[in-house]
Amino acid sequence: MEGKTPVDNGDEQDEQEAAERRRERRKLIGQLLIDWSPVLAGVANLVVQHLSR
Repeated sequence: MEGKTPVDNGDEQDEQEAAERRRERRKLIGQLLIDWSPVLAGVANLVVQHLSR
């Protein structure tokens, strides 16, 4: 194996764990947006009404 470095499985596992954390974070953010969408829509409506005056 001249000139080649052996693949470190720790790096691959770290990448997989990071990808899993990103998926969980995206799922949580998506769920929060869904849960809060009526509130956000109401706030947006108030802002539009205020700016329309």
